[in-house]
Amino acid sequence: MRNNALTASRIGIFSSLYTALSLIPISAFIGAPSFLTLNLIVVPTIAILLNPLEAFFAGLFGGTIAFYIAPFQAMFGSFTILLPVAGSTFGSLAFHKGEGGAAAALAFLALSIFSYLIRNFPFPYFVAPHLAAMIVTLITFFRKEYPLRLKIAIYAFVSTMCEQGAMMILAVHLLGLPWQTFIGILPLMIYERLIGTVGATVLSISLARAAPKYFS
Repeated sequence: MRNNALTASRIGIFSSLYTALSLIPISAFIGAPSFLTLNLIVVPTIAILLNPLEAFFAGLFGGTIAFYIAPFQAMFGSFTILLPVAGSTFGSLAFHKGEGGAAAALAFLALSIFSYLIRNFPFPYFVAPHLAAMIVTLITFFRKEYPLRLKIAIYAFVSTMCEQGAMMILAVHLLGLPWQTFIGILPLMIYERLIGTVGATVLSISLARAAPKYFS
């Protein structure tokens, strides 16, 4: 009973944090009258601090509530809920579940790259950050021990790129954005993912000091 209550509280805390930061815009979304928000830093934090099941529900509940209280950030309508679910779940699998979890994140990143290239192959450079996330994930297959801060930074990046991968799939196949649009999106995407990676790394390291049991 105590473990169930603790799990529910963790899900509630992080879904609430995601929802709250969904009210703070940080950049415009090109291709729809919407904004990306500071919730970018919460998705990788969820991935690092929560196990995959908890991360899935935190992303699902946070994304659902944010859809209703901050509709300006719902660039894909109700499908926007899938963004925190994908980023938090696949990031958590990679961080907590070893090679099997990393393989799941790799598969999702590969799927997102393929989904983009089959429609927008004239501008392949957009998927360079996603390929970088795949490379650092592959490196973890061969080197198991990392300093905690580096490990957090690596998986924060992987998580935020999984979230962006879901966004990329929807932008291409739901909104039908042409490849020319992604030329303008690329610098904004890099800026946003840097915020997500750095912000989540700082937040996660701070919380790790306060709650070291998450990293035992």
